[in-house]
Amino acid sequence: MRTEIKGAQAIASRFRADWTHPTHIRFGAGRAAELPEACRQLGMRRPLLVTDPVLARRPACGALLKANAAAGIFTDLFSGIGPEPDREQIGDGASVFAAGAYDGIIAAGGGSSLDAGKAIALASVAGPDCIWSFGFCAGKAPPEIAQGPLPPIIAVPTTAGTGSEVNGSAVITDARRRVKRSLYHPSLLPAIVIADPSLTRAPDPALTAATGMDALSHNLEALCAPGFYPMLDAIALQGLRFAKEWLPAAFGAPRSIEARVYTMAASIMGAVAFEKGLGAMHAMAHAVGALCKTHHGRTISVVMPYVLRFNRRRIRSQTAATARFLGLPGHDTSAVIDWILSLRRTLGLPGTLVDLGVRPADIPVLVERTLADANAPTNPVPLDKRGAERLFGWAMRGSL
Repeated sequence: MRTEIKGAQAIASRFRADWTHPTHIRFGAGRAAELPEACRQLGMRRPLLVTDPVLARRPACGALLKANAAAGIFTDLFSGIGPEPDREQIGDGASVFAAGAYDGIIAAGGGSSLDAGKAIALASVAGPDCIWSFGFCAGKAPPEIAQGPLPPIIAVPTTAGTGSEVNGSAVITDARRRVKRSLYHPSLLPAIVIADPSLTRAPDPALTAATGMDALSHNLEALCAPGFYPMLDAIALQGLRFAKEWLPAAFGAPRSIEARVYTMAASIMGAVAFEKGLGAMHAMAHAVGALCKTHHGRTISVVMPYVLRFNRRRIRSQTAATARFLGLPGHDTSAVIDWILSLRRTLGLPGTLVDLGVRPADIPVLVERTLADANAPTNPVPLDKRGAERLFGWAMRGSL
């Protein structure tokens, strides 16, 4: 036991660093203890910690609150965030923020909590009724926030998949229309990220699998997205290598801190890389998730190989580079698809949309919403109604 502890301490010391791209990231096991210092750095004396009800009951959340309390930083908790945060939850959080006269947001948890924390910061200034005016539109600048600057945001991710901690977007469900909408403003980028891999050691391996596939898709779709951005291509390739080498390890050995280090790094790298763009994987997953209430990562894992097949003629060079870099048996799109299918089986993830409970009757609405999603325009092969219908047909039947 003593040898195991020393080994973990050595790993924690080796993989400890501060990164400054695209924001200040305190990376390393045990760095959650630095939350009070991060609060002081941003002038937070009375922050609101935003999370979900599950994390609110876990020791990690209690440890964050206790660390701040010991440092004399009064921190209250808002845990009214569901798996698909919507405008009502954001409005509730903004009301709590205003009533408590809080001076900052600590967003802690998975993608839903991180997105919600950022959206609450936006709504606390612009108003809950105005958040949809900040909908992401490629090539168009976001509106100014005339009411003043947003409160500072600290992000503390507890999953390795979403990457929301290092971007200025927030995906929020429009419950009335049953669609997911991407909000964007540069001020939504957290000022400080505390990326502590030990917080991602989830008790449920299925969560590791699903969030890991989301991180993998960020890297893969970013690499395949149109446009000349070699720096992000390089980041995406290395993120894919980390996912290939370490996601199965994190799934099979949930307490391995080294596996958690590399899967969290792959997640952050994917989120940095997808500044270049995403595509049909995310457009489809957003549509399915909003309508059918499926987990985003599980949905991504289903549609991924079918989107690769659909984009095949436009991504030959990218998938060839991926296959060579990852040491796959072949050096083409088929080799990458085969790897994805094998990984999906290893992680026990579903193979068709039918497995997720999607019905044939849902397809017309899903096609419409996929085409309207903010990620559709950067798919390598332009998406139209016929192409989207073909994709959903493959994903329903498992046709490769």
